[in-house]
Amino acid sequence: MALARTLLAVALVALATGCALTEDSEDHDAGAAVKTVLELEYFGDYGGAWDRLHPRHQQLVTRKAYEECRRGIDVKGTIDSVVILDVQDTALTVYGLPPNTPAKRVKVRVVTDETEYTATYHVVKVGNQWRWVLSDKAARGFERTACPA
Repeated sequence: MALARTLLAVALVALATGCALTEDSEDHDAGAAVKTVLELEYFGDYGGAWDRLHPRHQQLVTRKAYEECRRGIDVKGTIDSVVILDVQDTALTVYGLPPNTPAKRVKVRVVTDETEYTATYHVVKVGNQWRWVLSDKAARGFERTACPA
């Protein structure tokens, strides 16, 4: 009985502090990587976002071209929050990467002072860092033109 009470107390403390007992650190790091990129984009640091882009996708668009392109695309509002809703393992097939590249699919809820939306992004582990990838459409677009938007 004492063991059951101890386990219950540990579970309640973890719940109260916002910790998930089953949280996977790889999932957490992948979600944090997506959150960082979104914040950089909303703060206008497009070069910083490009720095976190997958190296194979960096070969499709230079840092300067990405910055110029993104400056021409208005993001709506000032970011209030980015909430990671779900992180799942996935085999990603996107232009510029090998087929079935191991990746994380990260679903987020973004709230700004003007809008809110739910979206899914992908990140791939490169060395010890999670790097975001362009959508298939954007990757193919950058292959053809300086700014596919």
